[in-house]
Amino acid sequence: KKSMSTPNEKTPDPKDGDKDKAPCKDGDKDKAPSQDAKGKESKDVGAVTSVKETSSTRNLKKIRDGFKIVNMEMTDSESGESLWQRSEWEDIFTKEIKIKLPTAVHKAKTVARTMKFSTVEAIENLRLMQRVLLHGQVIEVWNFKFGFSIPNSTNSWQCVIESAGDGNMIPVHILSGNVVIETQFFDAEKLIAKSSMRIIYED
Repeated sequence: KKSMSTPNEKTPDPKDGDKDKAPCKDGDKDKAPSQDAKGKESKDVGAVTSVKETSSTRNLKKIRDGFKIVNMEMTDSESGESLWQRSEWEDIFTKEIKIKLPTAVHKAKTVARTMKFSTVEAIENLRLMQRVLLHGQVIEVWNFKFGFSIPNSTNSWQCVIESAGDGNMIPVHILSGNVVIETQFFDAEKLIAKSSMRIIYED
């Protein structure tokens, strides 16, 4: 199957450009600091770095605490019929969960899979990576960039999956219980949350 992603896009206001920097004075650039000054300078830099790291860690924790999956739904793209949906996801970021899907999802020519999520905190560079694993081996990878996500907002990500056609699909009895959909949310390179869903097909 192949997929196409469609976001609920939000475009941030452009950030202000860099402010003009005051030039260094010629008389200052050739002066080497004394030993005491060097020690004080090193100590001050270390203190600033420590504060920045602590602030970054606290901010990431706040983002994680305020990030939630609201709803997931799968629909037949041709008929618009809802094939499956779920709105209870309390444990999705803490353990692998099992999802029971009707075989109609596998039989449909195109399926739209929509995920809605909310964030309390602003996320500067939100991106998503989703992997599909069969027997622990990666068979598909999808990457998508959202960019800036405003605080106290609900966003959606939709992936349209097209059937490979009769004779080219992996049989349901092989997929059922053996496929895991792994989704990771990042703020740039910092991991916010990760979910793992094991898919079980049933009539």
